[in-house]
Amino acid sequence: MSLLELENVTVSFPQKRGRPPLVALENMALFVEKGELVVLVGPSGCGKTTVLNILAGQIAPTVGQVRLAGEPIYGMLPSMGYISQSDTLLPWRTVLDNVALAMELRGIPKDQRHERARALMAKMGLEGFEENYPRELSGGMKKRAAIARVLAMDPSILMMDEPFAPLDALTRQRLQDDILSLWESTGCTILYVTHDLTEAITLADRVVLLSRRPGRVVGEYRIDLPRPRRVMDVKFSPQFVEIEKAIWHDLRTQLEEERGKP
Repeated sequence: MSLLELENVTVSFPQKRGRPPLVALENMALFVEKGELVVLVGPSGCGKTTVLNILAGQIAPTVGQVRLAGEPIYGMLPSMGYISQSDTLLPWRTVLDNVALAMELRGIPKDQRHERARALMAKMGLEGFEENYPRELSGGMKKRAAIARVLAMDPSILMMDEPFAPLDALTRQRLQDDILSLWESTGCTILYVTHDLTEAITLADRVVLLSRRPGRVVGEYRIDLPRPRRVMDVKFSPQFVEIEKAIWHDLRTQLEEERGKP
């Protein structure tokens, strides 16, 4: 039985001035196994983020069903963390208090939440920056702090929406390795959205390709590269190149259909 499942999900959004609804996803079927790291790729606007938002309980499907361990769910998933592309740190709080924020909102005493936050900051390479403010951090450090804040609540399911897109290539590669280490050490289930095929193949157990809008699954690729896995260990291997060619061929078909649509 899959941990997460979208069953024939369609999502449409109303538009103004009498225009017909915008159909973002149509008859979408997706499953994610417990402990699996699944990466969604596809043309811009195909509904990748919408899939995350449905599973996170932020959007209700227009048609279809969301299931957790076989049971229908409505609203927010239990024990779920969400890491977005944008910088969500509060500028008026220290980095320590930003990392401790979710614990504070849940009523965890100050000493306990600060102890937990300091331990996570050390794990994420932020030791010594507890009393700094977000404006004093680099982009990569801000992202590490945002990840630490989510991890503070020990989520069993982690949604990640292009979390490293604004960062330079070297910082992005280092954080990709951090995510792999995190996943390997915690065994959490991760659903990850990216436009970067190299990132997708490096991270994933399985890459899922969505069609142009309205989005639906048009390809799935099992990534059988050995683990533990690090970016520089795998990206130049013949097997990696063959997988990338196969996904790019199918993605290019979707991009060409997008350009040629009426």
